[in-house]
Amino acid sequence: MRQTNEEEYVEENLSDIRGNLKENVADSVRFMANPDFMLREIAGEAVLIPVGEAGVFENSVISLNETCSFLWKLFQTPRTVSEAVALAKEEYADPDGVMEQGIYQFVKDYLKYNLLREEENDEKSMELTGDNGSEICSE
Repeated sequence: MRQTNEEEYVEENLSDIRGNLKENVADSVRFMANPDFMLREIAGEAVLIPVGEAGVFENSVISLNETCSFLWKLFQTPRTVSEAVALAKEEYADPDGVMEQGIYQFVKDYLKYNLLREEENDEKSMELTGDNGSEICSE
């Protein structure tokens, strides 16, 4: 199937659009862990347990790997993605340079499942959108 000029334009400029969205969200929007989920350690494993309105996760336990557990703890206080990236880089090595993208994906996935919430601020806020089929962080 042949693409139209509009489709070609969108495809060519999609990476620029995503890059601008990342820059805007990274510094202007604060996110916080949903208080309806509590982090607990059970048998040496970090898990999120629903304690309130958990939606699709009601009667479920979500297992987190070490990195996701670290990020969950960071987002107990409102933070921007840039702040989370900076703190994660203090804690973990990033030899492949993929940490920032991974944290954006964590935020996007956790927003999708209502595990993170966007904190309200005075400025007009933006949301991370899109779905590439990735799942929330788990082992």
